[in-house]
Amino acid sequence: MAIAAITTVTHTAVTVANATTAVAAANADRKWLLIVNNSDETIYLKLGAAAVLNQGIRINAAGGALELTDRSLYIGVVNGICASGGKVALVTEGV
Repeated sequence: MAIAAITTVTHTAVTVANATTAVAAANADRKWLLIVNNSDETIYLKLGAAAVLNQGIRINAAGGALELTDRSLYIGVVNGICASGGKVALVTEGV
């Protein structure tokens, strides 16, 4: 099965709080997702559930990233959390 081409890319800076924060909304049209930690603190992600510190997918500070592509693609909501709040995740999504 051929993978459909990405026709639109959006770039968003999301402020991650010290409580679960939607980093990427659910998107049934998603073909690619990249989340980069642009802060000085670890961010934790959960797919389809509330984010919790020290659980889920750890994205290290200063450029740690999660990339979801054809074999690992997830189209549901991605939530994040960090210890002190106010940290930025850079989100790039292709549809």
